[in-house]
Amino acid sequence: MLFPSQQRDADQQRRNCLRRQISRFSRNLGYKVNAENRSKTPDWFLDKFEAQSFNDPDEPLYQAKPSKFLCGLKLAFDPTSPSHYRWLAVVSFAVLFNLLLIIARAVFWQLDHITSWFPFDYFCDAVYIIDTVIRMHEVYLEQGLMVKDSSMLRRNYISSGAWRYDVLSLLPTDIAYIWWKPGSCSCDRLPCPVIVRLNRLFRLPRLWEWFERTENFASFPNATRIIKVVMSILILIHWNACFYFVISYAIGFGTDNWVYNITGAQNETLAHQYIYSFYWSTLTLTTIGETPQPETEFEYLFVVTDFLAGVLIFATIVGNIGSMISNMNVARVEFQNRMDGVKQYLAFRKVGGELAARVIRWFSYTWAESGALDEEKVLSSLPDKLKAEIAIRVHLDTLRKVRIFQDCEPGLLEALVLKLKLQVFSPGDYICRKGDVGKEMYIVKRGRLQVVADDGKTVLATLSAGSVFGEVSVLEIAGNRTGNRRTANVRSLGYSDLFCLAKRDLWEALADYPDARTTLTERGCQLLRKDGLLDETIFRNAQLKQISLEETVRELKTRLDVLQDNFKMHMIDITEQQDDAKLRLKAIENRLKESKYNLKKIERSNLGNEIAQSGQIQDTSYVAPNYPARERGHSLSNEDSPCLIHVISEQRSKSFRTNRMQIDHSK
Repeated sequence: MLFPSQQRDADQQRRNCLRRQISRFSRNLGYKVNAENRSKTPDWFLDKFEAQSFNDPDEPLYQAKPSKFLCGLKLAFDPTSPSHYRWLAVVSFAVLFNLLLIIARAVFWQLDHITSWFPFDYFCDAVYIIDTVIRMHEVYLEQGLMVKDSSMLRRNYISSGAWRYDVLSLLPTDIAYIWWKPGSCSCDRLPCPVIVRLNRLFRLPRLWEWFERTENFASFPNATRIIKVVMSILILIHWNACFYFVISYAIGFGTDNWVYNITGAQNETLAHQYIYSFYWSTLTLTTIGETPQPETEFEYLFVVTDFLAGVLIFATIVGNIGSMISNMNVARVEFQNRMDGVKQYLAFRKVGGELAARVIRWFSYTWAESGALDEEKVLSSLPDKLKAEIAIRVHLDTLRKVRIFQDCEPGLLEALVLKLKLQVFSPGDYICRKGDVGKEMYIVKRGRLQVVADDGKTVLATLSAGSVFGEVSVLEIAGNRTGNRRTANVRSLGYSDLFCLAKRDLWEALADYPDARTTLTERGCQLLRKDGLLDETIFRNAQLKQISLEETVRELKTRLDVLQDNFKMHMIDITEQQDDAKLRLKAIENRLKESKYNLKKIERSNLGNEIAQSGQIQDTSYVAPNYPARERGHSLSNEDSPCLIHVISEQRSKSFRTNRMQIDHSK
């Protein structure tokens, strides 16, 4: 027996030993984690070509601020993050719990007498409160950037209108328990007090949001949609069963054959009550029938309403499920149709035997490996940058083995991977034959190829994943004695997947990357020298010619720049001269207008003096003085030159009236 002091020492030693073990375990765990982090070498290939992460802008609008009331937490939640998706799953569980249990506990009194439901109720309420805080701080996009300012997030939440449903779902309706005690309901008193918690169903949109996110991120979205539809069917049947049971209570249990009969030991159990109600609801909503005949008017109305709702709801649901199942097999059906079309063509053209069998085997291999997926059609809606990153990630293992891609620039790699076309070859197929005109180069993605001699039996080399061939014929190297023709026979040993790069696409990609073009040319020259197919003299002369041509182009470009500068200077001089000439012409026109105005004044004054001297107005006509004619290009309008053409209108004098009277008298 130990003394109290010895017992305390022993307990202290055990606690110290336990602390040492915990600290040792934590140190070992930390060492393993750090070791794993240290052993993980960076992937230079992906770091070079994939998109890099970036920091948030420095503006306060896009920075999350710590909260003063929640221990300095930064209240900004990204709704696209995995953690937010997991939180939505928790909220969906709380919503589903209230959706199923509130109505059931309000109708089936034996279920409400179970007091262990209350911890779950208030756990769901706590989840609702936390979800409200998270929802009012969910970030949103503005000008393509995520706004993380807390005040802006709250204003956006209020303006969206979602706060109304959240507030309604959080109203403390449980306060009614003070006057309406839980467990006070029975077969003679329904519904149960838990019915006051029906406002918790206003949080239902979060459940649909979680399903929508699940459909977007699931690998099998059609299966997710089917599960969602089946769950909706079960919830509808469940609620309709509860309505049937409460209507039976309102009419009276056992009053007729249609309502639920509560008499009997078996009928009084909770399991039998719910199962029978669920069974009746299933038969009614599916319009199968086989239910007791209604007897009262209200029972007929309820059954008719259920039948109509069942027809509409299940017609919609069955149609959706049928389309989902069809969409799940649409790829297989499309592939099978193409395969059947090829088989019909082979039968129509009487192509059979081994060739037809090879075609069928090719289709089977294509479906087994890729599902006959059309990559170009699937990725056509994505921008080129994302398509290039996807292609790099998908074909990463192959591209790593290609030497020409290891040191190339990211832009060239993106341009090349977007132009690669996947081709599948069957066993024994010749990818190229010696002497064929080369229009493509090939990169082996999967499979093994053999370089064979002309007899087709002697194997000269074996190519595996990452090998490149055919680049010699598409590079157009000067001095190549074979021209642009193939220099070897390449045959597929089994099923082989090859990336094909066309000659035109290759030169379009290499046009802006001279270093990569030089690297490919040097490698092609090495292969040609190895086989003795390169004429060094022609190649050297072509290089010198290319160098001289490049120098000539640079010199022409320099001269063109000088000519452009001179042309710009001459254009400036011409513009200045034109402006000066316009100013001079304007001054001459102004002086001419002034002289015309003065001449008019002199003529009018002379005419007035003549009239005053004669004492009567006589018919006169004004003849303009003999001014020298204007040069061509000047205006001769009356407005600008009234002194050139001007006739005074005839005046009505006394002699004019006398002559008019004589004419009238003669008539």
